[in-house]
Amino acid sequence: MDAAEFGRRLRSLREASGLSQRELADRIHTRAPQVSRYETGAYMPNAETLATIADVLHVDLDKLLLGRENGKPGDDVGIKDVRLLERLRELEKLDRQYRETAIAMLDALIFQGTQEAVKSRLVGSSR
Repeated sequence: MDAAEFGRRLRSLREASGLSQRELADRIHTRAPQVSRYETGAYMPNAETLATIADVLHVDLDKLLLGRENGKPGDDVGIKDVRLLERLRELEKLDRQYRETAIAMLDALIFQGTQEAVKSRLVGSSR
């Protein structure tokens, strides 16, 4: 396995998960400069760290190490943003009343974002 190729894949997976280098570092119990060294291919993480990175990024080791899609058992409906996934898992633990309130708030945000996107496209096409 090529360290530089691994580093590019790690960076891509980290960014797709919505994490900064510092946030990933915190979750794998290291420092951001070490994550940077992994991403530049200067260093390769040890086996334990690789397993932790895969768990944090919600990918299997084949995807992390080789770029192959095998599908991780228990994957959460393709949610890539780690922070969003963590919040959703926490919401699932709450009483139904709180979950319903959160869903209503999410619906409102999605509606607002959709309306703003449509408005932006309309303004952009009228120029």
